[in-house]
Parts: sequence; structure tokens; C-alpha cells
Amino acid sequence: MNVVEQITHLLTYPYVLERYNNDTLNIIGWYYIIETGEIYNYDVEKGYFELING
Repeated sequence: MNVVEQITHLLTYPYVLERYNNDTLNIIGWYYIIETGEIYNYDVEKGYFELING
């Protein structure tokens, strides 16, 4: 949940939010599981993590 919290925090900065809303800035939140090598990306629009290297 730390990844989601940090994305939310970044969007509290007006200049970050403006660029994010204008599609001139992407914010990517990943977490990975070392044992399996799985990488998950947080999709802000959908509100959940998706496996991206499956």
C-alpha cells in the first residue's frame, strides 16, 4: 500500500497534478516479488495492481 500512498502524495503537488492531468507526466508505481520475479504495476484508473511480466 506504500506505492499507492506515494502516488497519492505526489498528486498533491499542483505542478505534478497539472502535468499528470495534461498527459505530460506519467506516474508509475511498481512492486515486485523477488522469489518469483513477478512485477506488478499500479493502475491509477482501475485502482489496483496488475501483473505486467506474466
